[in-house]
Amino acid sequence: MSARILIVIVTLPLLLLLVLAGARHAADSLAQSLAPPLPPPERGEMEIPILMYHKVNPDPRMGGLGLRVPPEKFARQMEYLAGQGFHTVSLIDVVDHLQWGKPLPPRPVVITFDDGYLDNYTYAFPILKKYGFTATVFVVAHTVGKTNTFDAGRQPVNKMAGWRELKEMADYGITIGAHTLDHPRLTQLSLEEARRQIKESKILLEAELGRPVEVFSYPYGKYNRELARVVRESGYRAAVTTEQGLAGPGDDPFTLKRVRVMGSYDLQKFITELVKHYYPPSPVEK
Repeated sequence: MSARILIVIVTLPLLLLLVLAGARHAADSLAQSLAPPLPPPERGEMEIPILMYHKVNPDPRMGGLGLRVPPEKFARQMEYLAGQGFHTVSLIDVVDHLQWGKPLPPRPVVITFDDGYLDNYTYAFPILKKYGFTATVFVVAHTVGKTNTFDAGRQPVNKMAGWRELKEMADYGITIGAHTLDHPRLTQLSLEEARRQIKESKILLEAELGRPVEVFSYPYGKYNRELARVVRESGYRAAVTTEQGLAGPGDDPFTLKRVRVMGSYDLQKFITELVKHYYPPSPVEK
């Protein structure tokens, strides 16, 4: 093999990588230029986005893009947040800010994952660590280390994080929250059974993790005023819904809104969905 051919074989993949990297950079720059502008950083201390994820997984066999965000997209989203000066905070930080005026860093954001899939640990956790980000993982307590029995038949079988993975993430600074024992629609249960799902999931997680569990997520976003009261009486300090919007002054800490992130979003759509909630719709748009 001649030296010239060898050089071509070695350099061609490198050139291809450079071209692809340049194309991605150009696409990301275009996405940011086309998306609505972010508000000034100081405004973000009043209205706080709570991002809602579920799975972060490259395998399409693990589910559709409604619940599954491919890792490369998640990585670009975290890169964007870091580049724009966002700082991750916990839900408890948000509640302390809204209720007591606790100072927050510029452009605070909360990153949440519902259900407790193993891929949160395998794919999302390393990306979060790369940017020094924290997050909250809401765990279905009876499925830890098992599979997603709560939506079997409607979704592909996915592995759930085990106690080892949850403890490792918690030791890093990831908040572990409760998502009930079995992921039922709480509004369809008796109040007694709903209370058991809410309270005992907290007790089980605290016993296994050896740390307080203070935040809750309503499965399927189903809740009512009575259930919010049960969550509060069970010892939680905050709960999130699936209603779209930002957390702001005057909000009930037990019915906090979130911003859903879907796997079908490109970077421009992600930015648009994030930014649009900072600006209330005009009377014509309502």
